[in-house]
Amino acid sequence: MLQFMRSVRWLLFWLLLPSAAARELSGYVQTLQSETEAARAARHLRVAARRVGPAIIVHRGAHSFAPENTLEACAAAMDYGADGCEVDIRRTSDGVLALFHDDMLDQLTNGFGEVSQLTYYELLSLKPRFIYGTANAQTRPPTFAALLALARQGAMLLHLDVKEPNLDDELASLLESADAWDHVVAVNTQNAAKLAQHPKLKLLRYKGPGLYENRRDVDPESVNAQLARPGEMIMVDDPRVAARELKRPAYAPIPLPSGLRAPVSASSGAPNVFSPFHHVTGLGQRINPNSIGELMKLLKSNESERTRLDGDEAFQRHRTARIVERAWAAQRLGELKPEAKFIADALQELVRHRSLHKDWRYHGLDGAMAARALGMLGAKQSVPALVKTFERVDPELQKVVDPRFAANPLAWTDFRTKMYLLPALGELKCAASKAFLLKYLALEEAAARELAPLQFEAATKALLQQALSPMELRALLKHRHSAVRGTAILELLDHPTPGRTAALKAEVPWAFALPSAAMR
Repeated sequence: MLQFMRSVRWLLFWLLLPSAAARELSGYVQTLQSETEAARAARHLRVAARRVGPAIIVHRGAHSFAPENTLEACAAAMDYGADGCEVDIRRTSDGVLALFHDDMLDQLTNGFGEVSQLTYYELLSLKPRFIYGTANAQTRPPTFAALLALARQGAMLLHLDVKEPNLDDELASLLESADAWDHVVAVNTQNAAKLAQHPKLKLLRYKGPGLYENRRDVDPESVNAQLARPGEMIMVDDPRVAARELKRPAYAPIPLPSGLRAPVSASSGAPNVFSPFHHVTGLGQRINPNSIGELMKLLKSNESERTRLDGDEAFQRHRTARIVERAWAAQRLGELKPEAKFIADALQELVRHRSLHKDWRYHGLDGAMAARALGMLGAKQSVPALVKTFERVDPELQKVVDPRFAANPLAWTDFRTKMYLLPALGELKCAASKAFLLKYLALEEAAARELAPLQFEAATKALLQQALSPMELRALLKHRHSAVRGTAILELLDHPTPGRTAALKAEVPWAFALPSAAMR
């Protein structure tokens, strides 16, 4: 009966869907409002004062308080004592400059492919995977224009990490129209060398490498050591410790300015190359995306081809499409949450036998989504398979190693799958998950790097979803690795329980001088 009702809802959705021209989504402004001369003059004075330093720049916004690269995260950074934010800029297929860090969509949204393959409307249509803190169900990747409006209100300094080439002129045009050249204190030169050399820019110097590496931004000694060095800026993931060391107010909130949201209409702009987003959108219109049977057919399709790397270009395009289809089917099964054991068994098999591909964007994508789905399903019986997959260094990877990254450990080629395994183990709350996460955090850094790119922060967050004893909590706060200590301090502060509070009081009493996200 439940499956029948899902099928009916799916059919009604497509029958009643209005035409593309009539559809609108809540997005963000693409042009800036004018400001008075008095407001402009006052803003430039505030920006000048921040530029004197030491300036705290927050990496992708304060994502303890809202998802990264959102207006809410950037506003939170300023509320908690920062001077500005580092943001990541990409362009959609219809030419909108938007904030989004990742090369691929699947870690942060329920979509597949790249930002550049989607119109801004299509990007807004994706469901965020993380909604917390000051973000809400309408929070989406903002436009660069909306960020500039926020920056003007708060005299926010900006480090622009331009993720694609050939955006220099468009960025310069927006900075000119916003009269915001003095807000920009850093620009990455890899993709924006022309912008970085613009005569109106006066870039500042960082005092050292980003303190967010290994969570040194949660260590007062490391923060003070970098503050003492030459330069005008430091970069952190979380501004609270640096703000405390600079004797700034712990929390001084300013509401988001009005007028940042605007409706966005559907538009054309689909790429001429293979687009995973458009492929699975079409697939979801051809089959019932709520049918367990049809999803299982996709999940188990083309098993003999998963490691086949020969064949002509047409065959390889076919393989790529099948990988994306299996990934989409796995994600849909996780969202539908069916309880049948055979489904969890099939997902587990896909994790163990993920597809090989010479393009890192598709290598292991199906196994990655299967791991995510097992976590969503709460399939605790899959923990041994997930652990074994994480610990495996598959010799078959030699066939698909990217020459650009040949100096990395062989296991890193499987990073697309392995980056989803630890979060899944965190969701699967059981003794086996806990035991492996403790084992991983006990590894020396060199040994951990042989298994995958270092994931001590992710492992700490996953472990903190398990039931931990007072001794285990205190051990995390005393861990030899700063990534574990710093992550644990903020997690215990921002998500308190009596046991967590007691552990903090025993090991890190100074942390209570920091404002907690739990209080907002």
